[in-house]
Amino acid sequence: MIYYKKTYRTTILCLLAAGGLLFTNPVLAVNKTKNRPADNIEKIAKGVKKDIRKEAVKKQETIVKEAVAALLQTKKAIEALNKKNKQQALDALAMVTGKLDIVIARKPDLAKAPIDVRVETYDLISSVDTIKKTIKTAKELLDDGKVQEARELLMGMVSEIDIIVTSIPLATYSAGIKDVAKLVDQEKYKEAKDKLYDLLSTLIITRNIIPLPILRAERMLKRAEKLATKKNRTKEENKKLKRLLADTRTQLEISEALGYGSKKEYKKFYKQIDEIEEKTANGKFGKGFMDKLKASLKTFKEKIFNTIKPENR
Repeated sequence: MIYYKKTYRTTILCLLAAGGLLFTNPVLAVNKTKNRPADNIEKIAKGVKKDIRKEAVKKQETIVKEAVAALLQTKKAIEALNKKNKQQALDALAMVTGKLDIVIARKPDLAKAPIDVRVETYDLISSVDTIKKTIKTAKELLDDGKVQEARELLMGMVSEIDIIVTSIPLATYSAGIKDVAKLVDQEKYKEAKDKLYDLLSTLIITRNIIPLPILRAERMLKRAEKLATKKNRTKEENKKLKRLLADTRTQLEISEALGYGSKKEYKKFYKQIDEIEEKTANGKFGKGFMDKLKASLKTFKEKIFNTIKPENR
């Protein structure tokens, strides 16, 4: 079992400096064997990376430049307060208020303004049996009261892309800045600085999850679909199609073992794979064989991704 985590963080400023987003390259959780062409694995991995980039860019595009500028000015205000420079602090706070007022005027229904996007990759290269055995061991450890040992095992039971968005709560932040300005005007620098730190602690962090096995299953299914529609497939192509469908099932089994979604949902997925295998057996071909499973996976992935998990700072 191999587990690793990689992180990439972007804000408007570093986006302008670097010219775009960077992403980690998840490893495909299928072993390269003599019966499994390496180029298939590499192409699927590239496809998964493309899917990740697409989802992350969507989130990145929601970043509000004025809100980013407001955060930077907040930090400048703190620096000015450290020097007890009243005018610089007030000027910075005025800039914060002005930037946030622009956002509120432009998007009155917006409750929080995204200022930062971070992409984290948690990858697990393992078999379904190993995952199940590890979870069973963790349960036994919990039964024995060995919570920390169980925790160490379970921390590795994840295979996903997390897109983490940090946002400014517009209404409370804007009101708080005005209160700080009053304190600065009264030259209560310590109280003003403490209030600013309190405001920074109100930034909202949310985490959107995309299970990697689901992305891989979708990519495998896409390659299988091309073969399923081909008339007069060769013996080798039939084997390749069979392998792709088997690998799709394996990825779904990994996802289920890791606890993404319910058993009921996976039961439906496996039934749909069974139907595809039956329709494509003995060289049979046709269009639309994969449509039901593709639609099911898309709905499943979107449901998980849109289940936003708030975090404490």
